[in-house]
Amino acid sequence: LNIKRGEVIFLIGGNGSGKTTLLKALTMLYKPQAGNIYVDDKLIDDSNYLEYRELYSAIFYDFHLFSKLYGLEKISPKKVNELLKLMQLDKKTEFRDDHFSKLNLSTGQRKRLALIVTFLEDKPVYIFDEWAADQDPQFKNYFYEELLGKLKAQGKTVIAVSHDDRYYGLADRIIKMDYGKIV
Repeated sequence: LNIKRGEVIFLIGGNGSGKTTLLKALTMLYKPQAGNIYVDDKLIDDSNYLEYRELYSAIFYDFHLFSKLYGLEKISPKKVNELLKLMQLDKKTEFRDDHFSKLNLSTGQRKRLALIVTFLEDKPVYIFDEWAADQDPQFKNYFYEELLGKLKAQGKTVIAVSHDDRYYGLADRIIKMDYGKIV
């Protein structure tokens, strides 16, 4: 599997086909038991895998949220609250004293809050594991038709697990998984 900078890839396949496992191996949350990962012909190994993992900002299907933005220094509350408004969460939670005031949100709202955190991390590669699955039609359209294009325009690489075949034309490439293999 070769992934190019700035590429938008949709990862597709049935339940249990290995999509999430591939993403967790790619991000080295699972260390590959066979094969190698290279970035610009440089082998990723025990000496540099932590640096490699810093390339990614991911929202996995089984994601977790924290009220505090750990690892993010000097985040502007104004910027966070603008993003809350953009994601229509400003009436549900706010960001003050370096914390979100409320995390007790619907699954779709929690995913939108996690998306805000990924924007703030501003990494070169974004992983979205079925992000749009729990979104209402408005945010599903926003994700596919606006957000992915904006990320691509910024030179970001996006790998998104998707079952939304009506949006497949928006990807640069579609990779299909079946029984743990790319087909």
